[in-house]
Amino acid sequence: MRVARIFPSKTKFSPSDPDAYFKHPQLNTPHYDFALISVAFTWDIPKAEELAIQWRKHAEVVKIGGPAITGESRESFKAGKFLKSGVTITSRGCGKVGWGPGYCKNCRVSKGLIEFDDFPEGNIIQDNNFLQCSDTHIGKVLSMLETQRRIKFAGGLDKYLITKRFVSAIKDLSIEEIFLACDNISELEALKNAVAILNEGGFNRHKIYCYTVIGKDMQEEEVNLRKIYEAGATPFAQLYRDPEGKIKYSRDYKLFACAWSRPAIINTRAKNNWSKIKHHSAFQ
Repeated sequence: MRVARIFPSKTKFSPSDPDAYFKHPQLNTPHYDFALISVAFTWDIPKAEELAIQWRKHAEVVKIGGPAITGESRESFKAGKFLKSGVTITSRGCGKVGWGPGYCKNCRVSKGLIEFDDFPEGNIIQDNNFLQCSDTHIGKVLSMLETQRRIKFAGGLDKYLITKRFVSAIKDLSIEEIFLACDNISELEALKNAVAILNEGGFNRHKIYCYTVIGKDMQEEEVNLRKIYEAGATPFAQLYRDPEGKIKYSRDYKLFACAWSRPAIINTRAKNNWSKIKHHSAFQ
């Protein structure tokens, strides 16, 4: 049985095998038994519906699904199907239920946390909130990671849950990237505390990254992004996208976001007292 997987948007974690597609079929596209259109972002729904029409001539059955259509899956993760090989998800959902520090008021992730006894091996942990899991589950995942290289906690680790005990448990792993998040500058002290604990475990700015959503005030966000850098994490700015994708940003805002998501540019600017890089495309 031949199955095509179609994605309206391509990300760095999208699969790259011959049966993964990111646009409408061509004349030489083979015929499939199933064409599964996976929609991760709500703003991609109209494009997914267009793709479904176009793929009907190249598949017996065409289905649209994914988190933006059916909500977050509660089933165990299947490696390499809708995310590239190497990515693994060991738990679903989040244990936060609208209270306590760090609650993400705009988050659409299910609040019921599910830990999977069986999960694929992989070096990229993409769980929604890995540190909400039980000590037993975390220990099981860390044991798996002992055989992995270039490990990335790409789903993000809750800065409020970074502890010396956890950092001690991961310090000997082959970790390349640890992502935290700080969308609200009022949480800067919590970020600083998490970074300090990570520093004690031997992790520096080159391994500590920080997601932050931008898109309201470029001048204010420039100041806040510098504060995140000075706190010891490399900022990774992401432009806010509303569910319908109606917000349109200027070219300058897009270039601003681009510059604040590239470590080489950020580090060079920091060394030069945050001066603009005249000859880089992000500042033209």
